Amino acid sequence: MKPICVVICNFNKQDYVLGAIESVQNTAGELADIFVVDNASTDDSAALIHQHYPNIRLEVLKENIGGSGGFAHGMRQAQLIGYRYIALLDNDAVVLPNTLSGMMELLANHNDIGVVGPAVCKMDNPEVVQEVGANVSLKDATFSFHLNFAGESYSSIAMEQVDCDYVPACCLMTKAEIIELVGVFDEDFFLYWDDIDWCVRVKDAGWRVVAQPRLQALHKGGSANATNTLPRYYYWRNKLRFFAKHPVRYPPHQVKHYIQLSLARNITFLHLNAMDELLVAMQRGLQDAAIGIGGRYQGETFPDPSNGKQKLLQVMVPPGVYLLDMSAVTKSDMSAARKHNSLCRFIASCGQFSVESHRFVLELALYKALSKSILDWPESVNNTVPLSESPAAVRLVVVPHLFDVTSTEVAYDEQLTDLLWNLLPQTIDGATALQIATVLESARQSVDAFFATEA
Repeated sequence: MKPICVVICNFNKQDYVLGAIESVQNTAGELADIFVVDNASTDDSAALIHQHYPNIRLEVLKENIGGSGGFAHGMRQAQLIGYRYIALLDNDAVVLPNTLSGMMELLANHNDIGVVGPAVCKMDNPEVVQEVGANVSLKDATFSFHLNFAGESYSSIAMEQVDCDYVPACCLMTKAEIIELVGVFDEDFFLYWDDIDWCVRVKDAGWRVVAQPRLQALHKGGSANATNTLPRYYYWRNKLRFFAKHPVRYPPHQVKHYIQLSLARNITFLHLNAMDELLVAMQRGLQDAAIGIGGRYQGETFPDPSNGKQKLLQVMVPPGVYLLDMSAVTKSDMSAARKHNSLCRFIASCGQFSVESHRFVLELALYKALSKSILDWPESVNNTVPLSESPAAVRLVVVPHLFDVTSTEVAYDEQLTDLLWNLLPQTIDGATALQIATVLESARQSVDAFFATEA
């Protein structure tokens, strides 16, 4: 028996899953067996796997039990069969040479390490880091998790091993003894927060969770998930579930306080940006958490996307030249790494505007500081002031978050926004404020009901 079993959970990714399998066989064929758990795919995934790789283990489930259920099933089977090391790999991820062997070596040589993951970079641009492990934080505007080195250039990041709260299930490795003592993924999560929950359980049992940036995996990922309804539903439902499962590490009274702040920010943002479908998804996630519903979403169909964000941007940022004033961000109390990542993401998001219609001018010093980290620099952003083209350039004042703004009073030649492009109108009318307050009160009631049940 080979020492490693690589569990690949697949659902309708026929265009990627064969690449995941191939990467394992090409880089660690002598060390690793492959077990594909197919979540009742409706495409040709299972047939293609059987055709191209008839000798690997493939189990096609009768129903989709989610990433949580699929990985849990694979982990359980691999541990029972007797594999010493068990790795998880997404169906749209690939491992690079030495990744699996390197993770195994770390686990073999360090008894205090329970889980290890590599640096995860973007499949479409391997020089861009998705994350090198991550940490969960309460005292933060997002009340969520922070991805180490996200958006930075892989060749420029530090190569020291990183202790973290979790490494993503898109590529990680553990030992059979860990699974025997801690268990497998919580299948009621279905999607999202499951790998975070499991890694925190490993840490609470006394082991370290580490990411080794010298090892690499590439991941296609779902960049569109942030604007999709089902991911938003699972994200919020499972966020409550996660924190409730770890009351010692994350005291409930603190969780409740910060989640109320997070709700206010998110609901205001979604409402002002006309993202009604995401608002509905968030509400249903909170409501289902309050009554203890887990597993696969069984509710009504979500509303169709309204494209409200794009419409708002076009109305509130008319064609022209904008001088980006990032001083409020650079002087904020965010950590240096998060500040850098946030600025990079904001600049990259300027690419949603056409260079023919919009020009964004950045201070030269900041331009130089960010230029090495932003590989796909938007054409609409430069570091020279084209006053000859537009003498009436507007200063776009960028703040970390709309809730950090003490006043929305700006000069006639200024405009105000935040790092999320939540453009601020000069005033919010009474009807809009009432709508936001009504939705927020409903969300707060769901949170109160959830914590009352958990108490």
